[in-house]
Amino acid sequence: MKKNLFQSFLILVSILISSNLVRSEEELRMSASEKAWSVFYPNDKKNCFIVSQSIKDEAFRNGEKLSSVNRDRGKLFIQKNPSSPAGFVASFSAGYPLKIGGKFVLKVDGTKKIVFLASPKPKNSEEKNWAWTQVHDDKNLIEHLKVGNKAIMEAESHRGTITKDTFELAGFTKAIERLQKVCK
Repeated sequence: MKKNLFQSFLILVSILISSNLVRSEEELRMSASEKAWSVFYPNDKKNCFIVSQSIKDEAFRNGEKLSSVNRDRGKLFIQKNPSSPAGFVASFSAGYPLKIGGKFVLKVDGTKKIVFLASPKPKNSEEKNWAWTQVHDDKNLIEHLKVGNKAIMEAESHRGTITKDTFELAGFTKAIERLQKVCK
């Protein structure tokens, strides 16, 4: 289990560096793990974030469930950002190239919905794997995740494969509170 956690950490660090969430010269530290959520911060304590990896991944093509697909697990990030009206920004790393300019939905407990958007003009291949919330949705997302039990991100790959990544929300509130304490 610890080996898998360490491998996931290394993958996460490489994703963060390539996506410019942290710079390669910064040392990234894990502050805590709150059930399904982990709190990370670099030395400067400015680009702090929490992240959770999907606990269940499903893929569908032409309405039929696929037995396997070649992709990394989905990850949901919440980064502290004082310039955002909510104080946070959210992003989703799909683990595969998303449909360019795609619109994807995160459903919290099957009822509350938040839209994530993929870049219409990705600058590089890594950016193709990411989608972000709109600024006006970040506060609602945080509130939904605090009271929810489960969130499912439904996204579409550049090949038209539909994926559903399930995230457990246990520990989210404690993780976001710790993020606020640790980060400047």
